[in-house]
Amino acid sequence: MVLSGYLIKIPYWICWQSLRLTGKLQEFIFYVESEHDYNVIENILPHFEQPYRIAAKNRKVRKALETRGVNNVALWPVFPRVLMMTRHAFHRFPISGVKKIGIKHGTYHFKKMIAARKYNLFDLYIFTTEAEVQMAARKGIKNGVAGGQPKLDTFFLPKTLNQAKEIKNTRKIDPSRKTLLFTTTWDRSGLSAIDRWIDHLEKLSKHYNVCVSLHPMMSEQYFSRILNMPFVLYAQPEDLPAFMHLADVLISDTSSVMGEFCALNKPIITFAVEKGWRLTQEVKDMIRDISLQIQSIEELEQAIVAYWQNPLLKQEERLRWQKVFYGDIDQSHGKKAASIIKEYLAKLSD
Repeated sequence: MVLSGYLIKIPYWICWQSLRLTGKLQEFIFYVESEHDYNVIENILPHFEQPYRIAAKNRKVRKALETRGVNNVALWPVFPRVLMMTRHAFHRFPISGVKKIGIKHGTYHFKKMIAARKYNLFDLYIFTTEAEVQMAARKGIKNGVAGGQPKLDTFFLPKTLNQAKEIKNTRKIDPSRKTLLFTTTWDRSGLSAIDRWIDHLEKLSKHYNVCVSLHPMMSEQYFSRILNMPFVLYAQPEDLPAFMHLADVLISDTSSVMGEFCALNKPIITFAVEKGWRLTQEVKDMIRDISLQIQSIEELEQAIVAYWQNPLLKQEERLRWQKVFYGDIDQSHGKKAASIIKEYLAKLSD
């Protein structure tokens, strides 16, 4: 727990106990540390009949949610009986009296799992598939269940397909050109390859529709540069599923967006990343399996052409890993996660 968690632990406990004794605790809170977190829980909500409240980290996050039409959002601090979050933000809820449910904010594990003790602080943790639960168990994580990835539902909603059509018609996507989607993980993770391609986007835009998605925690310098490139179509996090439908090929590094591209069964090219404290041999092998790997931008054109010449290239590998990442993609993962949460709540009530 970070220092602030220790500093607020006693006052938080006093407030929480006072509300518990007066019957005023909030029964269930979905805590949103960043706007990105809402993309995970939004597909759970239609299947969740119990009373709940969404709580945001601060006014900035609440304003972002309100812009998306999410109203009646509480601000932290909040005092729930049961909490669900996609982050390990225990310093904001630093007492054991609050029952805590965790859920993955991204697909599978494209990076080394953090310490098992941080997962075991949750009373229940929802991983994507049974394969991931078993991986977690080997790491000493004792509370995992397979509950799907609710964010995946967004890719198959009519609103997403309609949004893709709207972007295509209004954002000047040339139908005569192939569309490239560049995405990258957080630059400070040491696993990003953004510096290998950011200076070449203008040249590529002369032959392709060039789209870019950045990690929400990306350094401001990269956001500023991309947003000032008129030849680039920037994909906001809430727009990304629609852009992925439009893209002909994904160009990435170690980003978990690759998992979602496997769900769509579309070509992936990656800049090979060999080092990083959260990069394991298993992850490197997985990325190499689902993508064509290149070292430099000079190899990109050849990799693109390889996919056009052989439409089945890497398809078998993508579909095999799709099962590992998601299991059955034809069911609602939001509904599956909601049923697990409701079952857990029912056990608490017994």
